[in-house]
Amino acid sequence: MLPISNGMKVILLKDVKGIGRRFEEKEVSDGYANNSLIPKKMAVPVSGSSAKQVLELKKQLEKAKVNKSHTLYETSQKLKNTTITIKVKANEKGHLFASINKNKLSELLSKEAGINLPGEYIKLTTPIKEIGTFSVPISLKEGSAEFSLKVVPLN
Repeated sequence: MLPISNGMKVILLKDVKGIGRRFEEKEVSDGYANNSLIPKKMAVPVSGSSAKQVLELKKQLEKAKVNKSHTLYETSQKLKNTTITIKVKANEKGHLFASINKNKLSELLSKEAGINLPGEYIKLTTPIKEIGTFSVPISLKEGSAEFSLKVVPLN
């Protein structure tokens, strides 16, 4: 007597609601795998060369994630004792004509200090709208840091 197959084992290429997350190995019905998941490029069968490629891709992505995390940590350490000065247009009361937000700070860090830090890690609660010295918090999974921003009027 032949064993009855419960389904097909696949490796998910994307998160699939009700089934699993990306790169997980799951067993699904043959019909669902052959008619939906595989044609829509949401999964590949466990057997075959494509499965090996997917597992290699998973390893590469995990390695890149660790490298990014390490780089961000080093960046936060550099920022701890950094003061960035920016000259901006302001009125006589010290109010800026254009506010400074997370993305502007990210560009400024890149240009002035050579530090590449995406705006998503800058935890500025409200945009800066006046002249002064500000402490700008940075938040990463590995911890937090801050740098000083000195906003001076452009004369």
